[in-house]
Amino acid sequence: MSEINKSYLSEQVQRTLKVITIMAGNEVNGISPGEIAKIAETSASNITRVLANLQHNGFAEALPSDDKRFRLAAPLVQLANTVSMNFRQHQQQIQQEAHNYGLLAI
Repeated sequence: MSEINKSYLSEQVQRTLKVITIMAGNEVNGISPGEIAKIAETSASNITRVLANLQHNGFAEALPSDDKRFRLAAPLVQLANTVSMNFRQHQQQIQQEAHNYGLLAI
């Protein structure tokens, strides 16, 4: 893997990715912006901005039972499932080709 040119990195994007990672696993009870800010070591206003952007794009939502706690929303799970399914499908194709190649070599 090639070295990443750090000048291309965006602080806001990196913060958003960190928030997504922090929120993962809190789908049942959610997590408060304050908890996220503490773990992410950033300000509450930064987390409010990130959550607003995630909500706007359907990637996060407030808990139905407590609008002060947030969780990742279904579209992120669907993206992860799509990636996983594509990997499995390609893995099966590669295994089939290896099997076919093995049959040809006999």
